[in-house]
Amino acid sequence: MDYELMQNGIVKIGDKAPNFEATTTIGNINLEDYKGKWIILFSYPGDFNAICTKEIIEFTMESGIREDILILGLSIDSINSHYAWINEIYQKTGIKVSFPLIADRSSAIGRKYGMISSNINNCETTRNVYIIDKNLTIRAILMYPPEIQRSVNEIFRIFEELKALQK
Repeated sequence: MDYELMQNGIVKIGDKAPNFEATTTIGNINLEDYKGKWIILFSYPGDFNAICTKEIIEFTMESGIREDILILGLSIDSINSHYAWINEIYQKTGIKVSFPLIADRSSAIGRKYGMISSNINNCETTRNVYIIDKNLTIRAILMYPPEIQRSVNEIFRIFEELKALQK
């Protein structure tokens, strides 16, 4: 299955979430280390973009009231770009981004998850969302084109319903 994922970037609801190691704004992570915790993994086209900034702030506001979920943001931007963007958000709004941003410079994670749309751009991530349960199973997938803002409230509504189903 890993070969198919690497070639086609096809993940489906019910699949085990492909593992990855990544450099983030909180250090290096391995997805397997978060087994036992719900995860929202989302991709975005790039740092310093107005729509992306609004979404990052909305995810931060939601994550501040939840301890039962890990939020992970991903783009192809560098770790230094992520740090500069987080700092700019804090300087302009006073809001501290409270979750890791992944620097996927090679697009390896984006390709593995199908976040790269070759019809749009061969390396920029689209706005995908993967809700992953405690067993690292993909429970929901949402996909948006780069220029459309997603509803963070809707993402958390879906998370709450999926979590309730597993009780």
